[in-house]
Amino acid sequence: MPFTIEQRGFDEQGQRLRLIAGGIDNLDPLLNVIASDLAQMWRDNIDAGPNDRWQAGPSYRAENFGGTTLHDLGLMQSSIVGQQTGPSEITVGSPLTVGDGWNLLAIHEFGAEVLAKNKECLPSVTARLINRTWLGRKKEITIPSRPTAPFDWERDELTPEADQLVHSRIDSYLAELCQ
Repeated sequence: MPFTIEQRGFDEQGQRLRLIAGGIDNLDPLLNVIASDLAQMWRDNIDAGPNDRWQAGPSYRAENFGGTTLHDLGLMQSSIVGQQTGPSEITVGSPLTVGDGWNLLAIHEFGAEVLAKNKECLPSVTARLINRTWLGRKKEITIPSRPTAPFDWERDELTPEADQLVHSRIDSYLAELCQ
C-alpha cells in the first residue's frame, strides 16, 4: 500500500513537470497577453498626455482649441495593436498611414521634418496632419517628438513601467504552470 501512495505522488509530480515543460515550449499564450498589454499601455500613455520624454509641450490644437495632444479622432490611438510575430517575438505598433505613407504613430514618436514638394508652401492636408491650422507660406516645418510608447528608443529597452508589466506577466504565467 505505501508503494502505491508514493507512486501516485510521483505521477502527479511527473504530470506537473510535463505541464511546466509544455508551457515553456509553447509561449504563445504568454506572448499574446504581453503584446496586448503593451499595446494597451501605449494607448493609455496617449491618454495621459505630455511626459518627460517629449521635446515639446502640448500641441497647438490643445493650447488654442481646447483639444488634447495626440487625440483628434482617436484613429492613431485605436490603431495600436500588439501581436506575436515569431516563436518568441512580439510586435507592438500601428499600421495606420496617411498621405505618402506617413505612419502617424512614428511621427509622434520620433518627430519629423516636413518639406514642401515642388510648391511654395506646405499644403493644408499636411498642416492638418501635424495638428496645426494653415501654416501660411512655410516651406519646411519640424514636428517635435512626443514619445508615448512603452519603449525607450534611445536605450533600446522597455520603459521601467513596461518592464515591470512584462516581468509580472511572466511571473504569473510561470506560477500558473506550477500549480
